[in-house]
Amino acid sequence: MMAFAGTGCATSDAPLEQSVTFSSQSASSTVAPQDYRYPSETAGPYNVVWSASEGIDLHSRPAELARAYVESCQLSVFGRQATYPGAVAAAPEPSVVNRVGCLFAPKRPEGWFPALSGTMYAHIAEIRASERELSARGCSLRSGRAEVRTGEPESAYLSAYEFSFTAKLPPNAVDPRSNIPRTAAPGTGTRAPQFDVFYPWKFDAVPWGIRPPPQPPFNERPCSRWAAGMLDRIPAYSGQSPFAPDGSSAELVPKLSGEQGFPTLPQSPAWPEP
Repeated sequence: MMAFAGTGCATSDAPLEQSVTFSSQSASSTVAPQDYRYPSETAGPYNVVWSASEGIDLHSRPAELARAYVESCQLSVFGRQATYPGAVAAAPEPSVVNRVGCLFAPKRPEGWFPALSGTMYAHIAEIRASERELSARGCSLRSGRAEVRTGEPESAYLSAYEFSFTAKLPPNAVDPRSNIPRTAAPGTGTRAPQFDVFYPWKFDAVPWGIRPPPQPPFNERPCSRWAAGMLDRIPAYSGQSPFAPDGSSAELVPKLSGEQGFPTLPQSPAWPEP
């Protein structure tokens, strides 16, 4: 097994598991992968800027799956049509035994969620990969986004989240993207993949009843520390500390609003065109 290790990210602010009505996983988007377009009118025109620990190639196949997982999870609240091509088939089957992970998307949105502009930052801290199994963990920072309609920040506090997953190749399955170029040529690329980025990988479900390990204070969690170091990249919050004297999360006060405070940086990496 090959392991790429970096700064760990253990925080209780892991992506929330959605509570949805169980339904057939076979029902998926009727849009062909090459016809998929990022749903900017629904989700908003925000982009994602990625980084990774030393030794992790953001264009490697494991990192590509990690990027797709996090980005598609952000879209799952908008319903199945919004998620990346292949997400429905790759997500674990919902059941009374397993929780529904963030990759799963209901057929329709189960609530109203605002469209967002600005930039979400994400970091791959560790990847462990063998020929037929991989796991990844990392962090995301959502404090660089604001609501399109109001211009208000997505959150008044440091939005530092951990992500982690394990995925496996089914028996006899061959990954068609394992040995092909995955880097967008300069001046090209798209906001979202227009190909089945997940095929044929299957993501593990999370059993009910698994308690998260005890967490250190908010300001000592690796994802919180990483996110705090990224805060100066967001003009609205540059120079501010996201931590209260007792180590808890402190309220952030935006100095600028709109595109000035929450600029939308180019998608990085961009997705290669099919």
